[in-house]
Amino acid sequence: MASLRRGAITPKTNIKTPTDIGAIIRARRQDRALSQQALADRAGVSRKFLIDLEAGHERAELGKTLAILAALGLSLEATDPIPRGRDYDPARRDYAQTFTELLANRDFEFAIKMLADYATASLKAGKPLLQRSPRLKDPHWSAALAGITNYTAHRLGQPAPSWTRRIKPLDTAWMPSPTGTSENP
Repeated sequence: MASLRRGAITPKTNIKTPTDIGAIIRARRQDRALSQQALADRAGVSRKFLIDLEAGHERAELGKTLAILAALGLSLEATDPIPRGRDYDPARRDYAQTFTELLANRDFEFAIKMLADYATASLKAGKPLLQRSPRLKDPHWSAALAGITNYTAHRLGQPAPSWTRRIKPLDTAWMPSPTGTSENP
């Protein structure tokens, strides 16, 4: 790893630990004569987050870390190319197939996470990404997906895909659980 003394950061520095990236950020901030508060303001993060990041805390949020790096004119470089294709691009993912497979494999915990991923990707894409029915066997999951699809369409000021009208709403409240069992609050 390159020396991290003031002004000695090389264009390519291996980052192997959170402490390494914290030291790089601190050195660049000091080289630019920025206070922690000034950099935090410029990056849109809290000063506490920056303090923790510079201290090498392991749970630093990646998005905020990238914002700080960008504010300092730094970036991360991968040695492998960014993977392309449907499996890596949320806007191109086949959510109908994804949910069908997750539920068939009883991977309920990841299916719960994918509900949020689907909603976020739909809002970012500017349209509900489930344009065809996933044809799930479980009416709870079908209703959850139809509800999220309707919600994203409404937020975007668009009509919901027609398949959502064929899904019967649930009679009682339901929350998916990691074990696949229904939870009625």
